[in-house]
Amino acid sequence: MAKRSKIAVFILVLLLGLLLLLSSIEDNSLWVEERYARHFYRFYGYIPSYILGYIPFSFGDIFYVSVVIFLFYLGGQVLLTLWRKNWGKAFSTFLFAINLLLGLYIFFYISWGLNYYRKPISENASLKVDSLRLADYLMVLEEYLDTTNLLRGQVDPAQWNQKKDIIQKDLAKWVLKDSTFSSFLSNSQVRAKSPLSSTMVSYFGVSGYFNPFTHEAQVNSAMPVFSFPFTYVHELAHQQGLGFEDEANFVAFVRLQYHPQAFYRYSAYLQTTLYMLHELQGMYPDLAKSYHTRLSALVRADISEERLYWSRYTGWINELMGLFYNQYLTHNNQKEGMARYDRMTRLVLAYELKKRGCN
Repeated sequence: MAKRSKIAVFILVLLLGLLLLLSSIEDNSLWVEERYARHFYRFYGYIPSYILGYIPFSFGDIFYVSVVIFLFYLGGQVLLTLWRKNWGKAFSTFLFAINLLLGLYIFFYISWGLNYYRKPISENASLKVDSLRLADYLMVLEEYLDTTNLLRGQVDPAQWNQKKDIIQKDLAKWVLKDSTFSSFLSNSQVRAKSPLSSTMVSYFGVSGYFNPFTHEAQVNSAMPVFSFPFTYVHELAHQQGLGFEDEANFVAFVRLQYHPQAFYRYSAYLQTTLYMLHELQGMYPDLAKSYHTRLSALVRADISEERLYWSRYTGWINELMGLFYNQYLTHNNQKEGMARYDRMTRLVLAYELKKRGCN
């Protein structure tokens, strides 16, 4: 075996050992919470913040494209050397590709991915989510419907279409000031960017995403503006160390619920009410339909506008991305997959009951 191949095999063994170590750490949520999320991650987050945080464009998008192109190149090299019957070089190139993938996989978990295995936010925020009743759910849903309708009558989303830069600055400052979750979330970096192409991202059905390699949060600037504030704060929650999608949704709602700007509150209540209606739809379709009719004409028009926007980008790319991301979530401690987003309703209900001294 050539010297390069021996080195590659040694690196492979080393990476597999690190992978086993990470697997053992994942089972200890208390260690991940106390040692990783609340200490290491808070310190480490300053590194990508200082290096990439002030770059105005998404370096992470370039990173993703570069990795994909390079992996295709390596795959082509393996096939070419096999065709030429250069077995040694083919084996060496194949090992290099495997080591690269393993290295990226391990770096993903060390850099951010272990946040998927920290303590649930229900424990960190002392919320009781295991004994919720339908009557309480409907009570809160009715209140949120009324609040959503009231707020929509006070705002004009069209006035905000050209103010997304202002929204980003406002909400980054607001999140930094918020102390509700400061005991267990990082503030080493709190800012989001637009993707290199929001139109391209829309074809993937994505309103926002967080890059765990570069710690950049990206928010689709082309989507309807009334969804923008909620999505923006959701992605900042990921950047601060939350892995679960329902928890990021919950944090976004709580942070915007009492914002002095009515438009930001509307975004939070609209999205949360829709999640509650969607969750109810899965259990009691007729009941959900009756509650849906209580939305005002203006709110229903906003919902129709958002559906129309995303329908323009629906296709095989969108469907393929949905399948991939569902598997990604399932692999990363979210067995519900995409349905995990809807579970924020349990947290919201428990939070409301706690505020009222009911649990």
